[in-house]
Amino acid sequence: MHKFSKWILGLVAVVVVSGALLAIDRGNSRATAAPPPPVGDHWQNFDGHWSYWHEGDKRWYYTDGTHWYYHNGTSWVVYQFDKLFGLNGFHHGDYHPPGPGVKVVVPTHSVWHR
Repeated sequence: MHKFSKWILGLVAVVVVSGALLAIDRGNSRATAAPPPPVGDHWQNFDGHWSYWHEGDKRWYYTDGTHWYYHNGTSWVVYQFDKLFGLNGFHHGDYHPPGPGVKVVVPTHSVWHR
């Protein structure tokens, strides 16, 4: 009988330790899970640059302080303000997109993919 109670006590100890380890692991996996992506128009810092997601156009925009660009899925392209972004609530000031013959060095950083 003494041997049997040692086995039961050992089994209970194993179950308690296993349960504690599972609870700790579950807590860690919840804490490190990526937050859900933002919904709607929003700014996102990715690859060291701030880019703007415009929900209406379903694409990223970026400015280097001189020109505005949009991401076409593979690279940045000079934005000609021909979509929804920039039509409302946007002050253009003296800015005009460069013409077709103007050489512009476009950014090369990537964007965050949904």
